[in-house]
Amino acid sequence: MDTTISALSELQELLRSSQHNSAASKKVFVGFDGFVDKIKRAVMEKQNTRTLYFDSIRDFANRILLACGKSGQIQMDTQRVKFGGNAPILADTLGRLGIQTYCLGSMGYPQLHQVFSGMNPRSETISVLNPGQSDAIEFSDGKLIFSELEVFDQYTWEYIIKIAGIEAIHKAISDSTLIAFVDWANLPHASNIWEGMLEDIIKPSKRKDYLFFFDLCDPSKKTTEQIDEVLDLVSSFSCYGKVTLGLNENETLKIYAALRGIDYITDSPGLPPVKQAGDSLYKSMNIDALLVHPVDRCILFHQHEANELNGRLVLKPKVLTGGGDNLNAGYCLGMLLGFSSAQCMLLGMAVSGAYVENGFSADLQGILQYLDIWMAELLQKNELSRQHVFAHRHE
Repeated sequence: MDTTISALSELQELLRSSQHNSAASKKVFVGFDGFVDKIKRAVMEKQNTRTLYFDSIRDFANRILLACGKSGQIQMDTQRVKFGGNAPILADTLGRLGIQTYCLGSMGYPQLHQVFSGMNPRSETISVLNPGQSDAIEFSDGKLIFSELEVFDQYTWEYIIKIAGIEAIHKAISDSTLIAFVDWANLPHASNIWEGMLEDIIKPSKRKDYLFFFDLCDPSKKTTEQIDEVLDLVSSFSCYGKVTLGLNENETLKIYAALRGIDYITDSPGLPPVKQAGDSLYKSMNIDALLVHPVDRCILFHQHEANELNGRLVLKPKVLTGGGDNLNAGYCLGMLLGFSSAQCMLLGMAVSGAYVENGFSADLQGILQYLDIWMAELLQKNELSRQHVFAHRHE
């Protein structure tokens, strides 16, 4: 479904009025990862002082294939070093949008790693472990992330309790309206951590009014049994509040394939469209909503219906790593503000689009300006369409 100017204008007005409501007093708990990200570009060739980078993943892959049986070298240029991990980026973005957060994760221990000192001051860090390390190689059509994950081998719920103390976790959860658990795929004991939070913190609180947000991330290295178990675990949180699961297109199709015993790579031509795969996944779970976000739109499965809205495709992205986390932040902000599901989707795409286009997470004013740009482009598109129809009628 096309996104309308009136829908974006209404969202803009709601955001302006929200600056003065009670949402700023609401808090969010986010866990449990943390990475130092090196954002890189792969060098295709050097021309004196000019550097040409591989533009697409396909071009890069073809270059690697040429090295088969021969070896080879590819220069990587580091564009920037930043804090990473789904939890810190989500918490930081919410902080920039005016929401107080608790972020429990691997951001340096016993001292906070210096790169995380750049997080928004509204984000209170509870760091229990040193961060993982990631090299994110970015292209115009996506990114490849190479991560070192050994630091998480002993990262269990028991370890977190030992370092952070259960009382500190109890307080953070009791203060929070929304709870976000992210990056299940990269933490080997994530299910253990999530189940520990459910049994030792969530259930004893006796609350039934939580807003939960889950993001699994790329499940490629997980077994079908592990995927099936985590989907059941996510569903079990529904007894204590409203549960939303967020997935990108790739993750949705991979989970669909895994649960049906389909080889994602060799049988990919036989996979259904992402909307059909998402619908099947949503119906197999006991959750309030499933948010699926391909690069150009959002699809929300909610109350047994599917709502699809087009986004604004950024043609010249300055950064891709973290785009999904920014979308999640915008969607979560919408939930905290009591927005409709469609408005939450639009806000998520606006927050993500502003980040990808500008290279950093925007504050509320930056989102309002991005919505202005989006509406102006839609207006121009509508004018061109009307001119085309007028010319066609008079040929």
